[in-house]
Amino acid sequence: MSLFKQLQTLVTVLLVVMLAIVLKINFDNAREFTANQLYNTSKNVANVLALSLGPQTSDQALMETTINAMFDGGHFESITLTRQDGSAVYRRVEPIVIDGVPAAFLRQVDLHPPAAEAQVSAGWSIFGTLRVKGHPGAFYISLWNTFKRLCILFVILGGLAICTSYLILRLLLQSLQKMTLQAEAISNNEFIHNETIPRAPELRQVVLAMNNMVEKVQQIFNRQLENIKYYQEMQFKDSLTGLHNRKYFVQQLNHFIDSDDQNAHGQVLIIAMVGMEKSNISAGHPIIQGFYNELSEILQEETQPVKNVVLARLPQNEFGAILPDCKLEIGKRTAESILVRLKDLIARESELAGLISLSGGVATYNYKDNVGSVLSKTDYALSTAKSGLAGSVVVFQENRDQAVLGKFEWKTMIESALADGRFFLTAQPVMADRSEYHKELYINLEDADGTKHRAGYFMPMATNLGQAGKIDQYVLELAVAHLKKTAKGILAVNVTREFCKDRLSFTWLRKFLFANKTVKDRLVIEIHDNTLIQHPDICLDFAGMLKGMGYGFGVDQCTMTDVSLDLIKHLKPQYIKIDYDFLQGIDDRGNTEIALNALLTITDSLGIELIATKVENETQRRSLVAKNINCFQGHGIADIAILES
Repeated sequence: MSLFKQLQTLVTVLLVVMLAIVLKINFDNAREFTANQLYNTSKNVANVLALSLGPQTSDQALMETTINAMFDGGHFESITLTRQDGSAVYRRVEPIVIDGVPAAFLRQVDLHPPAAEAQVSAGWSIFGTLRVKGHPGAFYISLWNTFKRLCILFVILGGLAICTSYLILRLLLQSLQKMTLQAEAISNNEFIHNETIPRAPELRQVVLAMNNMVEKVQQIFNRQLENIKYYQEMQFKDSLTGLHNRKYFVQQLNHFIDSDDQNAHGQVLIIAMVGMEKSNISAGHPIIQGFYNELSEILQEETQPVKNVVLARLPQNEFGAILPDCKLEIGKRTAESILVRLKDLIARESELAGLISLSGGVATYNYKDNVGSVLSKTDYALSTAKSGLAGSVVVFQENRDQAVLGKFEWKTMIESALADGRFFLTAQPVMADRSEYHKELYINLEDADGTKHRAGYFMPMATNLGQAGKIDQYVLELAVAHLKKTAKGILAVNVTREFCKDRLSFTWLRKFLFANKTVKDRLVIEIHDNTLIQHPDICLDFAGMLKGMGYGFGVDQCTMTDVSLDLIKHLKPQYIKIDYDFLQGIDDRGNTEIALNALLTITDSLGIELIATKVENETQRRSLVAKNINCFQGHGIADIAILES
């Protein structure tokens, strides 16, 4: 029971007891007054009647008439006249019948005072004794009405007193309630500042102390975030151009190839600038720096239409670009546009004119490739371009043994696979301390010929055809069906950006999750880091809905950019997954282990589990354990296998 409820209960009990005591005192006084009034009335009647009967002692009939007249003209229970020797002369009795008063009230309230007595005398001789007992009916009715008025007054005053005490306590404890909310937020790894400072010295001191603690924790968090941003720039940024370096370029290319969305297919282009070494010597640093700044702007402007593009400065004065979800024609056209603008830029600089020659190579990558083969194809195309005319772009031509499907054929194949149930799930466990943390699900397709394909084969085209949301729904339905058949195990489903953006899919998911609350503790939904960066508001709503309904939520393939880390601070997912290459890359420089410690400080302070992915062997796992990372995923931990019931 909360402090407010305890205080309210105590005050209410005290008020009720106090008012009940006052009611009892007032009622007892009223009853005593009524009883005395009844006795005094009887006494007065007895005295008056005794005086009236004195001259009539010799005539009994006259006495009876006098007594009857008095009895009929008043409210009496009985009037009795007895002689001196105790023998009865005359007695008149009225049965006690009281209407309008509850029987329980009559039983609890005693209004039967003793009978009033008076001596009846004739001259100096005493004839007998007259006893008069008043009828309590009218007095019971009066007392019952008094009791009702007191009860009504008790209810009114009690209600007013309780409401007043409620408002006063609520006002007094408002500061305490905000302190409670702040403490709950801190326990949930949320750091809020309490702007309401109470006047009570004790509460004021507590609020100031909690605010001070929150500010310090927030400062630590921001400092660690700045450390990660700084080391990310050291690790993956080229200081001269502001573009990424080769290491980031290779990691992102590998990341795209292994993805299960439209980014698993695209183009890689490399622009070579032969003669740049001599230009650095002859032109001087200011001119070269300005040239590189403009070159970076040209690359960014020409590739702006492509989402998730990666630009990098490579060794030997080469510049690379990854254009995910991009056709070969667009890749070639982009490379040609870059070369045209670079030629104009070189021509404007007299110190560089005639010293630099440009060439470009373009190659396609897809989910079947690896980083080495893609770079080899691009380098081959670039070498061919260098051996040809200056300023030319060469596209690597592959011998394709697979028929090219049109959009209609793709749509037909995907829809028939959904209808025939030819999509199936595979899963890869995430291990924590040698126990299973959860299984991440992957969607696969078996085509009409019986050939099995992983998501990188069909998801890019499914996304372009607007079928990604249907596939996500299919995966969620299969996952829930599996969970209901098994007694244990947690499944993680990675939903696409298109699913998150679609309001109809969002509405469907809400209804679907509500209808399957029995598995809420065993179902986790992941979103991609790119989805988080591109659509933060949608992701915040998405995560809020999942948390509100009790389902788990995670971020997959986190790249630890300043944007994603800042958003993760607000999302507070259950876990984030980061590739081993990123974590290992942090530690390649001697003192940059500070960056990893900063990352762990952030995740620990927010209650987020850090999962290292693409761990390929035991050596890698042990190196991560030494860095206090205890959750792993990869072929070195457990292979991908068909999800078995």
